[in-house]
Formats: sequence, structure tokens, C-alpha cells
Amino acid sequence: MGIVGIVELLDANEQAWLYSRDISSEDHYHETMSAEPSYSKPQKSVQDFIPDRFAEQVALVVGGAQGIGKAIAVRLARESATVVIADIDRQMLRATAREMTDNGTKVETTVCDVRNEGHVKQMVAGVIRHHGRIDVLMQIAGVAKPAPFLKTTTKHYDWTLDTNVKGSFLVARAVLPHMVKQRRGKLVFMASTNSWDAEAELAPYNISKAGVFLLAKTIAREFGRYGINSNALGPGFISTRLSEWVLDHPDFAAKYEHLIPLGRVGVPEDVAGPAAFLASRDADYVNGVLLFVDGGQLA
Repeated sequence: MGIVGIVELLDANEQAWLYSRDISSEDHYHETMSAEPSYSKPQKSVQDFIPDRFAEQVALVVGGAQGIGKAIAVRLARESATVVIADIDRQMLRATAREMTDNGTKVETTVCDVRNEGHVKQMVAGVIRHHGRIDVLMQIAGVAKPAPFLKTTTKHYDWTLDTNVKGSFLVARAVLPHMVKQRRGKLVFMASTNSWDAEAELAPYNISKAGVFLLAKTIAREFGRYGINSNALGPGFISTRLSEWVLDHPDFAAKYEHLIPLGRVGVPEDVAGPAAFLASRDADYVNGVLLFVDGGQLA
């Protein structure tokens, strides 16, 4: 829900939508609760970090240079994970690594296009070569772009499915053999509220996010016997760097201000907490679920 109203206001250039730049259901909005809701000033999320929760664990965050992926990477690093961030955007990777280092957390980075099988294999091989294991996979990379159904081109469809579904498949397939050897691992995929509730003019995106969730469920069924958990996150409206300014648009505020029962739009940190939970031992008996993080949007 809500993607079309957002993305129609943004640059339609495909590169602006790649990976952690996706401002679809993964990248939405947050505001302070008030009698007259205003979405122009997202409020900061309060996080309760659990020190050492991921001590001696290696976490690979794919699509982690900005937005939700970045918030997840920061959360895992703050909770003592060894974090490797992969993203297609080399410049944002450097900026995120610098920021995290300046804030006292360690992070490693690698450039990867998840649509490219060779890139994915090299990424995973590099993590294994340097660290010997991957305990947590956060597959956050994804794209979205709206178009009326009859104007949706094959190129648009293939681009969306190749990134969101094929990309998730390739990354999971590269990581899982190592988790099987470890007899343990946590996979968390970036689905969406659109995995459950389709929105007009987003056919490729809706299909792709349903596919991502079913990929997570398939892995849960096949690999649970190896001590591997596979789950998906379903964010609603989440505010990110590229979408924050849209909140000042009166048409957006008027249309969506009453859709979220909690009365505010989310920020990336609102998703990072549930993501960390699914990656933790607290979620050892949680497998094959789609965890909505939407302020009650689908309630």
C-alpha cells in the first residue's frame, strides 16, 4: 500500500531504484502522534540494543548501504556481530562504512549486483574466505517502479523480478551450503505489505514480493532440518533519505495520514529491531513467517 503515491513524485530512472534505494514498501514514513497528524517530520525511533547478542557471529547484509539495510547493519554491529555490507552503490558503501566507523562500530563492505550470479558467488566466497562462516543473511536488496498494468513493459517486469526474486534466490543459494555445514543459520528476506495486499499499478513489484515471501517459506521447509531458519519482513510505510522530502507533499499527507493505526510512519530503525529478532536465538522456533512491520496498516 502507498507506493504509487510516493514513487510518482520521484525520479523514475531505474538506477535510482536499485537495491537499498528502493523507496517502496521497504522505504516508507514516520511521524509524531498528534491530534492533527503531520508526516513532514519523522520522529526518531528508540532502540533497546542488546550488547553481545551476536557476538562471534558473521552477518551479511545485502543491500545495506542505506535505508532499511543500513539500519539493520548498524543494529547488528551495535549488538556485536561482524557485519559485511554488500551493495551495488560503491559510493554509498564507502559513506556508510565511514559513518559506522566514526560511530565506533566495525563494518566491512563489498560491491555486488545481486542479478549477476558471478558477483553473488564472489561476494559469498569472499566472506567465507575472510571469516570462515555466515551466521546471518539479511537479503534486503530490492527495486520498485510503478506503471499501469497495460503499460508495464517486459523490460520493466524482467528488471523487477530479476532483482527482487532472482537476486534473492541467487544470494540464498550461494549462502545455504555454508549454513548446512554449520548446522545453523538465519535468513531474513525483505518482503513487503505488498506480499499480502497488492496495489494497483505495481504488478511486477507485487508479484516479486509475493515471490520473495514464498522463497523464504520454501527454504524454511527444506532447510529447517539443518537448524536453519528462514523468514521474511513485511514493512509498511518507512521513511528513508530519498523519500523523506515526499512527506512534505500535501497530497501524500492527505491521502495516507489515516491509514496507519499507530498514527505515524515508520523509520528504518523500526524495521531493524524486528530484523535483529528474527536473526537472534530468540527466534529459533520462528520459521517460514512473514512479519509485518507496518504500524497496523494491514490490521
